[in-house]
Amino acid sequence: MINTLSRYKYAFFLGCVFLFFANLSFGQEDSVLVIKNEKEKPIAFGTSPDWMINGASSEAKGTDLEKTFTSNFANRLFGQLPGLTIQQYNTEAGEDSPNMFSRGISTTYSNSILVIVDGFESSIENLVPEEVESVTLLKDASSTVLYGSRAANGVLLVRTKHGSNRSLQVSLSTQQGIQSSYNMPEFLGSYDYAKLYNEALANEGKAPVYSEEDLAAYQSGSDPYFHPDVDWYNEVLRKVAPIRNYDLSFVGGSETVNYFVMLNALSSQGLYKKTEDISDNSINSKYERYNIRSNIDIKVSPAITANFKIAGAIVNKDNPAGNSTYDIFSKLRKIAPNAFPVKNANGSWGGNNLYSNPLGDIIESGFYSSDARTLQTMLKITGDLSVITKGLSISGAVSFNDYFQSFSSKTRTYQRFSISEDGTGETIYNPIGENTSLSGNEGGSVKWRRYTLQGIINYDREFGKNRVSSMLYLSGNNYLLRNADTYDLTSFPYRHNDAGGRFTYARDQKYVAEFSFGVSGSENYPKDNRYGFFPAASLGWVVSNEKFAEKLNWLDYLKIRASAGLVGNDAIGGERFMYNSTYGYGEEYYLGTNNSNIFSIQESTYSNPDLSWEKSKQMNFGIDAVIAKRLSMTLDVFQEKRTDILAKPYATVPMFLGIQLPDLNVGEVENKGLELTLCYQSNTNSDFSYSLEGSVWYAKNELTYFSEAPQLYDYLYRTGKAVNQPFGYEAIGFFKDETDIAKSPIQSFSSKVLPGDIKYRDMNKDGVINQLDIHAIGDTETPTTTFLFRPSFNYKNFDFTMLFQGVAGRTVYLDGDFYKAFQNDGKIGEVALGRWNQSNKENATYPRLSSENNTNNFGVYSSFWQENGNYIKLRNVELGYNLPKNFMAKLGLSSARFFVNGTNLFSIDHLEYSDPEIMNGYPPLRNYSIGCKVQF
Repeated sequence: MINTLSRYKYAFFLGCVFLFFANLSFGQEDSVLVIKNEKEKPIAFGTSPDWMINGASSEAKGTDLEKTFTSNFANRLFGQLPGLTIQQYNTEAGEDSPNMFSRGISTTYSNSILVIVDGFESSIENLVPEEVESVTLLKDASSTVLYGSRAANGVLLVRTKHGSNRSLQVSLSTQQGIQSSYNMPEFLGSYDYAKLYNEALANEGKAPVYSEEDLAAYQSGSDPYFHPDVDWYNEVLRKVAPIRNYDLSFVGGSETVNYFVMLNALSSQGLYKKTEDISDNSINSKYERYNIRSNIDIKVSPAITANFKIAGAIVNKDNPAGNSTYDIFSKLRKIAPNAFPVKNANGSWGGNNLYSNPLGDIIESGFYSSDARTLQTMLKITGDLSVITKGLSISGAVSFNDYFQSFSSKTRTYQRFSISEDGTGETIYNPIGENTSLSGNEGGSVKWRRYTLQGIINYDREFGKNRVSSMLYLSGNNYLLRNADTYDLTSFPYRHNDAGGRFTYARDQKYVAEFSFGVSGSENYPKDNRYGFFPAASLGWVVSNEKFAEKLNWLDYLKIRASAGLVGNDAIGGERFMYNSTYGYGEEYYLGTNNSNIFSIQESTYSNPDLSWEKSKQMNFGIDAVIAKRLSMTLDVFQEKRTDILAKPYATVPMFLGIQLPDLNVGEVENKGLELTLCYQSNTNSDFSYSLEGSVWYAKNELTYFSEAPQLYDYLYRTGKAVNQPFGYEAIGFFKDETDIAKSPIQSFSSKVLPGDIKYRDMNKDGVINQLDIHAIGDTETPTTTFLFRPSFNYKNFDFTMLFQGVAGRTVYLDGDFYKAFQNDGKIGEVALGRWNQSNKENATYPRLSSENNTNNFGVYSSFWQENGNYIKLRNVELGYNLPKNFMAKLGLSSARFFVNGTNLFSIDHLEYSDPEIMNGYPPLRNYSIGCKVQF
């Protein structure tokens, strides 16, 4: 049992140090130190002059994020923050939240970044750039350690806009755009489908299904009902869909009150064809969001200020045919073009016993709606305690975040007909299903609440050439998640108690030393192991302020910095409260003359009484420089060693014990890399000016220990490989003929291997291809290298910007129905035109066609279906024009800007038939828009 004093013994000790600094005069009178580079940048729980920051961070302005037009704020961060890796797998509005990683992958479970909005944990998906001042990524231990056991994966700080002491300024903007899909899968039509299906049958020694008459009918299109040729994508989807954004903001204030108020509305219509006017059983696909924010700063008295923030978002989403587009897109990828017509000759819906009609589904099967409400409030009171000692202040804050989402589902079945002919040529309509009335389900909902209390003491003072800055904080966080009608372990609140401090000393604007610490506690760990202490230290040297640097006229600024520390990650995976033993039903016992069965109770997975969070030892070395007033550079080199990762102890506990092994803190990962940013800025005083910015960041990890069970061969171990390293069979070509098959190792994945099937490497040379031949193939989906290039140009009133973002060191897997011709009664894509056959043995790029499911070719993970996932994308481009000032004055405007904008306009990659990010489901989108912004 840890008592209260021992929990905070480090905070108590450092608090004494804090008070010592608060009254230290260094034997000199107070003075104002003139500092050239006093730009304030966000840091944990505050801001600091740029030159005093020793930690590694990168920053993006909210105005830069406006140039990417998407419904999800997180997807505007592609390429904006060096060190931030983003992976997007879905583009459907409302379902398009990406994965975000700081400095790559460092653990086997959660690498998610901690997101802080205006000082409190929050989400960013529903933010809009018009309300955001800046986004800062904190990357090393020195920057993040104050967040203790939740800091190891990096911290994303979002600062929203504030008012200022000025007259009212009103800004009004609108952006109107269209979204279109690209890199859609290209499937073959009915004629090619039937012809190649006969080929697949012939490969298996079977008779053809389609006659020459059938092929002729498919080719000519003369029989659209019994020989249809349906492009289901074209039937269900439209070419473009609108997306719109409207923003109205008010900013201003006086010496007493400053304010920023914003109203925003965004709407995005889905790619489905509009069906609401066709049937009362359907609804148009759309996503609508309304944001409001009010940030008010009040000077209550000369010594007391109050900050009150309230923000909310209302999100409404509608979809025909259910709550997810996955089922519809799955059918679009699977249903053969000749399976059935969209509608039969009598106007009824076509269909068969295997598949429903995708267009009929979105028109007749009902619809789904969800309504979400988010409320975020914060009240902070700050008191100036200069009456005690100069530079001392104290603040207290409370934050309340609430989220509620309700679901409404209306479903029905509808009748469709498969058709056949009788002996006289008459059409027979065979009914499938029946028409029913709409049935509603209104009971679904999700709700969470988060309460946070926070207290901070700050001290910032200058003594001649010395500057002391220090901070202590306490915080309590309570998060409760409830799903409707569910009261399992997720109904227990998640609690975090945190404390920490930062002590910074700077001398003569040349030398900066800092010590930071965090103390974190969580209810998810045993009582004797709930609190952890996380320290970090950093040093900085502003070389350009040394006397010997005065002669270097070309060197405007040079700082060398280094940091090291220990941080934690409590998002470790597994079940909650794994330190407790759990029990469940076991074997049955049959008792009495009636053989009544009684279940036994037995221990489930064994507990881990020493359960703890992951520990991350981080080191960072950085250089910041400005050369000839034009070229700026930032370089960071880092190393991280993550320990205490959860893993099952297969290496030490044999499986023949017959127990469910617990998760223990035994895994280890090492991650290291570098980040480099260069920016050249031309002379801004001329009519023409430009800037060129380029960044590259690299991170490579290795799973150094994972307690794996002993393996027969070294290549079977995951240890020593990258986290999430793909393991599979190595494809070495196609079988040429029966002789080749007879001389090759036995492949036992299907009943019979035929010429044209994929051939795999026998790693252990035992003459059989099986699980013992699996080994590391390709790279992970997470890139090791990310880079950006952002040129911008200004000529008089015109401005032009572009953002290229790319990745390298990445492999994707060509999975899904498009790549699996005829499998699971599916269709065939253009990729299969390079199939192996007797006339294309040497140049084949695809295995032989199979009418039945072929496990050998499609059912095992192999290098054959891996592809280079590297790409370069034009993430955004914008051309703007600012009206001349004299013309705006006549209109009563302070500024007016018109612009045209494009998002995700093109991609240079290695994939011919799909996008390297969005491989399946809702297609990738590109946006085109026009807009204007006026201020008065």
